[in-house]
Amino acid sequence: SHLHAMFRSLVPLGLPLRGLIERAGRLFCESTLPNHYATLVCGRVTTGGDVEICNAGHPPPLVVRGNGIAKIATTGLPLGMFCSESYSTERLQLAPGEAVVLYSDGFTDAETRAGEAFGVDRLESYLMRHRGQRAEVLVRQCSDALHAFLAGAPASDDRTLMAIQRIPSA
Repeated sequence: SHLHAMFRSLVPLGLPLRGLIERAGRLFCESTLPNHYATLVCGRVTTGGDVEICNAGHPPPLVVRGNGIAKIATTGLPLGMFCSESYSTERLQLAPGEAVVLYSDGFTDAETRAGEAFGVDRLESYLMRHRGQRAEVLVRQCSDALHAFLAGAPASDDRTLMAIQRIPSA
């Protein structure tokens, strides 16, 4: 909630994405305990498919394209680790039907009762199998696959999955 409030107050300032993350990181570092930090992905997306992403220590977002999947690398350390951390951003262009998929480590690290993790490779496989479908279908198919894979194993962490897709024009 601390980070959420911080971003709600910073976004109206109209800072470039890199500046937004750096200012949030400094404020978070100065206002929390030394051992507190947060990973996050923050981005800006236009209706024309332009995407700018800053990844502060979070699992790499996946870009689902017609010919495969690309990972967007981490562009900085988690917020709060250092008060003067610098960040960079990655820019990409989504073609109609392509999507950016964000997920928490709780999704890919989720384990069966036997200790087998769902894993990024399995997530990528389901994304490839359902590429080109609407974002909500991608999320539902991958979530259903995780649920079936776990076969009732209890959750040990949050499990978050989100897809942002450029909609083909009618």
